[in-house]
Amino acid sequence: MADRRNKRGIDRGDPVEKQRMYKGEILAALLIIVLVIGIAIGVNQFFYGFDLPEIAFAGTSVAESSIDTSQGKAGFKQSNDWNLILVNRDHPLTAPFDGELTELRYGAKVDSRIYPDLQDMFDEMRADGLSPRVIEGYRTSEEQQSRLDSKISEYMGYGKSREEAREMALQWEAEPGTSEHELGICVDISSENGDNDSANAVWEWMDENCSRFGFIKRYPRNKMAITGVRGEQWHYRYVGEEAAKEIMDKGITLEEYLGAMPKH
Repeated sequence: MADRRNKRGIDRGDPVEKQRMYKGEILAALLIIVLVIGIAIGVNQFFYGFDLPEIAFAGTSVAESSIDTSQGKAGFKQSNDWNLILVNRDHPLTAPFDGELTELRYGAKVDSRIYPDLQDMFDEMRADGLSPRVIEGYRTSEEQQSRLDSKISEYMGYGKSREEAREMALQWEAEPGTSEHELGICVDISSENGDNDSANAVWEWMDENCSRFGFIKRYPRNKMAITGVRGEQWHYRYVGEEAAKEIMDKGITLEEYLGAMPKH
């Protein structure tokens, strides 16, 4: 009888047992939170990393918009070379692009001057057994504004204030006039399949070989303090073979190469 009473006492409210149950509930809750965060990160990586359009063999079209830039801040002067124009928060475009665009197979467009090197690079990649795709190329300022607004709304949906959401969104989407996509000489690249392994294989090949075709990885993960942009392993920028070799060999950014350290 005593044993039964003791057992009933434990079942009803033994402090030690309650504490164990409480700790177990906390641990279970923490595990659920970690799982939810992990799923959210995975979904974000999928859509940003692999949902990326493609290179093709099309004709040219005249761009709706033209390129000019300010001299920037604190004495920095833009290069006279079209392929070394610096565009970021500190050095926005001051006039639209008026060159020619080449339209690719799935609708993305690029400055026609980079098309031959881009096509040669993709041809060699395919010869090595890879299936690269261009997901994003040239954008108008209106398209850039729409992307930024969408990202701000997304963060506000998570409970952020508009100011907080805007600052977070600017780590992913640039203000109109400050995006390289408005130059038409950068591309977001992934794989045909869009899966993790094939996309990573494309990016690894690009990191080792893109400079031979005049391209650089524009936003390395360890350079956010300089570029002001979170690491984007899919974003490559055309600068010409000479500059690309030095930038990639030294592991520096375009800002560092041009001597334009950030003011933001």
